[in-house]
Amino acid sequence: MWTEMVDLHCHSWHSDGLWSPEEMATRAFNSGVRVWSLTDHDTSRGWDEAKQACDKLGMRFIPGVEITCEVEMNSETHNPTSWHLLAYFPDGASVEFTEWLESLKEARVPRMKSMLAALESLGHSISIEDVEKHAEGSLGRPHLARAMVEHGIVESVQEAFDTWIGDDGPAFRERPLPSISQAVEMVHQAGGITSLAHPKYYGIETKILIPNLLKLGVDCVEAVHNSHPDSYRWELMQQGLPITVGGDSHGTEKRPSPGKISVPIKHLHSCFHP
Repeated sequence: MWTEMVDLHCHSWHSDGLWSPEEMATRAFNSGVRVWSLTDHDTSRGWDEAKQACDKLGMRFIPGVEITCEVEMNSETHNPTSWHLLAYFPDGASVEFTEWLESLKEARVPRMKSMLAALESLGHSISIEDVEKHAEGSLGRPHLARAMVEHGIVESVQEAFDTWIGDDGPAFRERPLPSISQAVEMVHQAGGITSLAHPKYYGIETKILIPNLLKLGVDCVEAVHNSHPDSYRWELMQQGLPITVGGDSHGTEKRPSPGKISVPIKHLHSCFHP
């Protein structure tokens, strides 16, 4: 049996999405979603708003977060600067975990200041306040990209990444990140469930990836991601690890509304069954 009633990967304006948690919840519900998670980057700030919206709509809300981690394995074909671990808390998260998340969010500010200094050395001056205007929560490169558009440095967010602040850009700067195993330990201590986000992005063969995820204690893999082809999804499902499903909606043209992704229920982790 298949379902389109679950979407466990979504971003609001508390990280790099365009809409509020309430708007995202409403759009998910209108798309037929009945089990939904808000997974902003390294922050839990939108959980209360999302929960209130879901209660009004009659949709089950699962608090979630997308944790930015160190690269776990190197690939010959891909060169990501981080891996992303999704964490879910069906019964709510502990204070200790949300405080740990806050420390990750705070680490984004020195990194942003370093990137702004790099841009200034390249002839483009933008203040931290200019970037913060575009962010409701965690500061990230999309907010800087929007500020660059506003200042006329580039014509689009994509140009900002391609020319200046992408992973190989002259103004890109890394920041301290937890390892996958450290993040998994924190999530499990708080009673949560983990899933590796958009696994195809990392360029690791599934027969190598899944055994390593098991060693690291990762509970699931996001086999059904909006960007992954069916052939890759099926390949992952055959590896035996429970899966999660995510549209990874940001409210942008590239990643619009949540929902409308088919997933076989038998492969979906039991905590997320509709």
